[in-house]
Amino acid sequence: MSALTSPAWRDHPTITAGEPLLPPPGTLVVPGGARFEDDTWDLSPLCPRPTTRWIVLHFTHVPAVLRPDIKHFFHLLLTIDTPLEQLDRPASARKRLSPSTLTTLFQDLRPFLSWLEARGTRALDEVTEQDLYEYAEQVASAPVGQNPKSRRLFALSRLWLMAPYLRRSGRLRQPFWEREGIEQIVGKSEWTAENKSVPIHPVTMSAVLVWCLRLIEDAPHVVSLLRTPNPAATGPLGGAAPIPTGGTWTGEVTPRQVDPLRRSLTTACLITIAYLAGMRADEVLGLRRGCCTPTMDGGRPSGAYAIRGRTYKSAVADGRCIPAGVERDVPWAAIKPVADAIAVMEALHTEDLLFSDSLFKARLKPTVVLDPGAPSSSRVRESIAHLTAWCNRRAVELNRPGEAIPADPDGNISLRRLRRTLAWFIYRRPRGRVALGVQYGHLHAATTDGYGGRVSAGLRDLFPMEETFAISDTLHRAADHLQTHPTVSGPAAGRYRAAVTEYQHRYQGLSLTPKQTAALLANPDLRVHDAAGQTLACCFDARKALCRKATSPTTASTTPDLTACEDRCANIARTDRHIAAVQADLAALQAELAAPLTPAPLRHRIELQISRREAIIQAHHDTPAGPP
Repeated sequence: MSALTSPAWRDHPTITAGEPLLPPPGTLVVPGGARFEDDTWDLSPLCPRPTTRWIVLHFTHVPAVLRPDIKHFFHLLLTIDTPLEQLDRPASARKRLSPSTLTTLFQDLRPFLSWLEARGTRALDEVTEQDLYEYAEQVASAPVGQNPKSRRLFALSRLWLMAPYLRRSGRLRQPFWEREGIEQIVGKSEWTAENKSVPIHPVTMSAVLVWCLRLIEDAPHVVSLLRTPNPAATGPLGGAAPIPTGGTWTGEVTPRQVDPLRRSLTTACLITIAYLAGMRADEVLGLRRGCCTPTMDGGRPSGAYAIRGRTYKSAVADGRCIPAGVERDVPWAAIKPVADAIAVMEALHTEDLLFSDSLFKARLKPTVVLDPGAPSSSRVRESIAHLTAWCNRRAVELNRPGEAIPADPDGNISLRRLRRTLAWFIYRRPRGRVALGVQYGHLHAATTDGYGGRVSAGLRDLFPMEETFAISDTLHRAADHLQTHPTVSGPAAGRYRAAVTEYQHRYQGLSLTPKQTAALLANPDLRVHDAAGQTLACCFDARKALCRKATSPTTASTTPDLTACEDRCANIARTDRHIAAVQADLAALQAELAAPLTPAPLRHRIELQISRREAIIQAHHDTPAGPP
């Protein structure tokens, strides 16, 4: 079926049996808002996504002679599907774009429209094949990356796809790159789904999290003062007399401190939920009252919690973006600090949306009705800076200057960086999964396997790129180390060497493509888990892993539990670097054994640990050095 005879084309109200027409000037583009005749379209009401702000198309930037047809094009994008089936190649583009994506498309189209104006072209149907070749050359030489170049060209492809729905002057011919391929012009796609945000420095992140949890801990002592609307607090707030309520960390609260403390507590709750649950900004800012419930195990509370909410990034149905998002079919799994943070927000006000924009403002009238929308990204960044400054002042006031939050060397903290930091911490820090468990207050470090994302999927599924980077870095360091220290001991020594050799031959020195990244991650022979400071490397094989002996065969894990290593496990390998760490442990144990205050019952256990470490060191020294 051709586009000209498709049902969508026939049913569109501006199309007659003869020729498509422009919509009438008074046609509403946004209910109760912009009309077709307006040169500015505010599309914000069409996108209820929490972080969406000011989605506006300014058609004054479009040449006047082309403006009616370009407005018609965008009106069509809002009302009907793009006929992607007309493409002669597979495409991941969506049939119906979200309002926020339309602003990106508008910006991608503007260079072409300005280029046409400079050439004196007065209508899209005047554009020739030669014109498109010349414009493609200009795009190829533009000082932007491959992805923006591809978008600029595909913006014209989408304009061509909608040509049958436009009047004759607005019809663009088929771009030649839809026959010959966009990659022929701009090169192979560089786009990946990886979150490229810089992780927050672990020292900064740890201090931020400690202070957030402190504020949540103190919340029961101050929430009655901070609650809004608060009719009891309608008096002047300029006084300095302390209110006889406060917590260990908040201290006594004066009336003028209510607004700053409310803002700090709200931000602390936001960070705690976003970081410990691994939520995206839209997801955490869209949480509603009653979203968190305890999970049960055999009729009893399990100690974990399920959080239900909406997801936006993957909210697509039949190729159409769903701006309002969709309810997650599987909830987030969370621990008690997250549930406590949600409970604090529910106690802080009576509205449905947990994180109203009003709560992040510097001043808030006691009886004000909260803004029904979520805060903008800039407002959140400002509030995080406010929280940091507040915590650092309290550290000085409490005579704990060493507990101040250090500045992050890579700039402001944002919600997007929190999510990347979560993955980085797990896969890059020494014993990151263990440290994460301690940092989050887990009772068992292995709970990170099913935590932070969907109940049925661990953080590995949220951050595969980070795990791949960690494996690649581990094997790269191992290859360098074996050049000068070729001895490898332990039952998995052969597999350790084989993994390093395979990595050197297939991946070392390469900038990994998405396909190579997936292949590396899927290769069980390369699953070497190691980090600075560890006393062993784990060449993980779930069938041999004693740390996973209690795991059901149907739910076999793909990572070890480094808190449950056993000396007799067949997955252990050690290099000279690991033996140096064992020797450091041995020295510490010997010093503890020699200390006069060490209790007698503990001495026997220390002696056993010393014997085990001495045996490990001796076995390594007895191992012949392998090839460098």
